[in-house]
Amino acid sequence: MFHRIIVSFTLLLLCSLTAVAQNSSKSKSKDRFREKDDRKYPVRVENAKELNSKGTDYAPMFYDGGIMFVTDRPGKGSTGKFHSVYYSPFDVIGLPSTPDLFEFNVNKKSEFHEGPMTFSRDFKKAYITRNNNKDGVIKADKSGKRSVLKIYETKFGFPDWTPPVELEFDSDEYSCKHPSLSPDGTKLFFSSDMPGGYGGYDLYVVGKTTYGWGEPINLGPTINTEKNEVFPFMSLSGALFFSSDGHANNLGGLDIYFVNKPLTDPSEIVNMDTPFNSAGNDHSFIIDKDGKRGFFASDRIGGYGKEDIFRFEADKGLEGTGKPEVNPVAISVVDAKSGNPIQGAAIRILQPSDDGFVSGKQDFYTFDLLPVQDQPNALSLQLVRKGAETLGEPELRSNTKGQAQTEFTRYRSYLVLVSVDGYRTSERLISVDTETNMQLSFKMEEAPICLRSSGIISTVEFGTRIANAMIKFVHKESGYTETVRTNLNGEFDACLSMDGDYVAYVQREGFLNENFKVKVGQGLLPYEEIKMRAIPGTNAEETMPLANGLFVGSVLVMDKIFYEYNKATLNQGAVRHLDGLVELMKKYPEMEIDLVAHTDTRGDKRLNQELTDERAKNAKTYLVYKGVEANRINAFGKGETQPRNHCTEGVECTDEEHQQNNRLEILIRKLGKPLRP
Repeated sequence: MFHRIIVSFTLLLLCSLTAVAQNSSKSKSKDRFREKDDRKYPVRVENAKELNSKGTDYAPMFYDGGIMFVTDRPGKGSTGKFHSVYYSPFDVIGLPSTPDLFEFNVNKKSEFHEGPMTFSRDFKKAYITRNNNKDGVIKADKSGKRSVLKIYETKFGFPDWTPPVELEFDSDEYSCKHPSLSPDGTKLFFSSDMPGGYGGYDLYVVGKTTYGWGEPINLGPTINTEKNEVFPFMSLSGALFFSSDGHANNLGGLDIYFVNKPLTDPSEIVNMDTPFNSAGNDHSFIIDKDGKRGFFASDRIGGYGKEDIFRFEADKGLEGTGKPEVNPVAISVVDAKSGNPIQGAAIRILQPSDDGFVSGKQDFYTFDLLPVQDQPNALSLQLVRKGAETLGEPELRSNTKGQAQTEFTRYRSYLVLVSVDGYRTSERLISVDTETNMQLSFKMEEAPICLRSSGIISTVEFGTRIANAMIKFVHKESGYTETVRTNLNGEFDACLSMDGDYVAYVQREGFLNENFKVKVGQGLLPYEEIKMRAIPGTNAEETMPLANGLFVGSVLVMDKIFYEYNKATLNQGAVRHLDGLVELMKKYPEMEIDLVAHTDTRGDKRLNQELTDERAKNAKTYLVYKGVEANRINAFGKGETQPRNHCTEGVECTDEEHQQNNRLEILIRKLGKPLRP
């Protein structure tokens, strides 16, 4: 049964493409230029200088909160003779940061080209263009004069990407390259000079079957020409972008084109025109899931190197390129006990990345420094999710029937937060993998009584905010207690379950104890400003570090950063934590640090030392990119020499225990005075 279905799909696809090819060969070309965008919302194109070198940089591809691309720059393990892959994580505002070498599998026994790639939606599977090789050694064709390009599949697992395996339709006698996976993962588009094409390199599509990949099908003479069609990219809107030097309306070299229905009606091939195309070679175009931002490569005049990557923004999308398919979504919000609809519920829709980080109209995180148990000079730098009420105005509110309507783009993930006064915030992670309408029901549970008391704790001398002060609230009548602490900015926000009068006792090492009285209840929002005095004998210069908990010699531990095994590349998690360090170093403009990377004790000692050196260097590079002066940072690795726990070499430990030793530590060499809040 499955076999028949697969064959039917392949025949249907083949018949469709054949019919299109026959009709196209009888009709005049409908090639045209893309319509100009609205002048009120012009497309902005600029050189992505963070990514580019003096050499050749091209083939950008989105990957896990950042961008991968291909380059001929020399680097670790690469002489620059062959092309290799680099990765750049996006920063908080979505711009690429300093890139670093990325190797899918380190077991390469010789240098060869590693080039354009594509990924499954969860980034767990990759298809990579590589020189023909066997067990990591480059392999020539029958003539012995050249090594063709092939498409290889690799999967991500622990501890690394699996050894790449060539696809069924690859050959030792012709090249297959530039793969692009369809959003649903069932079709692979690529370029090849296999026999039977219309010109040099043609575009092909191949369908996924139960047994692997089927037979490649040429996309026909409307798309392909007697010259070259390369760098296909299948967008979420269903438009196929590619580059060609063979279509009649060509501005010079390779131009970027798109076709909206490549498999069913490729009758109109559209030149992207300026500013995407130039008199030079323009290619490897990609566009994001929203259809508003993307990248391409060009060797146009005025670039930084031989060939550069450019980024673009189109606030209203690109005219004529179609829109991503969406599913209507009906949201209902009801009381969990009564089932009655809740009017006015705030509904916020955010977009999580695959490593768990969330983006939206407002920054979803703040950072804090928490004391580390049994390490008096250590603080843990942690990201803290903000409460729903601090995320600005919601996208939606429920109506009188407790309902709201929206749309979700297909093949995307969303985090939906629903909040109502008097109820617990409800959240749900949604992956849109269906083509049908969606219904989401939120049954809201009543929240425990929460009567707020908030304020700040600061010093008498200079008004310096005091971090990590403990405030113990004691209810006068019942003796009920609740303890909270101040954050890095000296702020506290207590949620008390009983109304009435409280005495709050404030303690902080290095300061005299304080207390204050407070009354809480419905409609009351007490806000206290409490001053603390340093213990007698403390001079003015000592008061400030006592208050903020930072001293010369303090160690900030960043142990929530999860590197891929044997890799030094910064990921989105590392970038978010380093952004917290950037914020701290801007708050303390005189601060100087030692940035030290550590690994666990698994693996070779020498390689672990090299790995931590590279991780420390990459972290410093990112801090400098974000505006911290390089002379304020010493960066180096300690390898596996300083584990935090009992997991020394030869000791059996869990992966979680080993992970505690993979960390960055920040030693404060000089502190200085903070900027006034």
